[in-house]
Amino acid sequence: MASNNTPPPPSSPDSTEKLIIRRMTPPDIPTMARISCTEYFDSPLNTFLCPHRHQYPNDCLRRFVQMIRGRSLNPRSIGFVAVSASAPGIPLGYAQFIRLGNDDAAKRLVSAQASLWLSVQRWWNSLCTRIVNLVWPDRSADPDAMRQFDASAGADHRMFWEEGEMKVRYGERWYVQSVVVSSLYQRRGLGRMLMDEVLRRAQEDGVVVGLEASVDGEKLYRRLGFELRGRFSMNLGEVGGGVMMWSPKSVQER
Repeated sequence: MASNNTPPPPSSPDSTEKLIIRRMTPPDIPTMARISCTEYFDSPLNTFLCPHRHQYPNDCLRRFVQMIRGRSLNPRSIGFVAVSASAPGIPLGYAQFIRLGNDDAAKRLVSAQASLWLSVQRWWNSLCTRIVNLVWPDRSADPDAMRQFDASAGADHRMFWEEGEMKVRYGERWYVQSVVVSSLYQRRGLGRMLMDEVLRRAQEDGVVVGLEASVDGEKLYRRLGFELRGRFSMNLGEVGGGVMMWSPKSVQER
């Protein structure tokens, strides 16, 4: 992978170092993208979507930057990074969550985060992204694979969340857009610490939390109380992973 100007995580993490969670900021995005690109680089999904990633690693990295930045500019989204107490400016992992629905809690979040400046930033980012991708297409990706995946993911989303009774029951929810921890800091509880941020909010709001779990991610989410709703309709040869949901006590008792 090509280098960039963002500082890397320490190469030899201290197991006694205090790790904390804080809200993400725009300067965190390049490091967050590099963590995602590194951890997902040779995953089955990224292998399928980006067969030319070894030839064009910076194009693959740019896709993660654009995805994370676009999500961060949505007034319904919140993001957090895991950092060392001694180096709080360097993300070691991150999570992004989005609040869906239109209940009072969702409206309060949008009202607190929406602004004219955010709308301008969102418009400008969308315009710049379209221009960049038009002039410099992502050479790492297979467009047909991208379309196939988007269609499959859309079908899964409609089946589990947006059609008929599912939309009525689960339209008000938090959704986990991503949770990624650098391999150097895995098995230190950071994934759980990041997920606690959304589970606490979901408990307060009285709504469920949904997500799409990888094979490895499914193990963590089951430990946190998530239940599998169904496997992905697109099978890339992996055994495990799928659409999962966590319910607060108030929902379980209905």
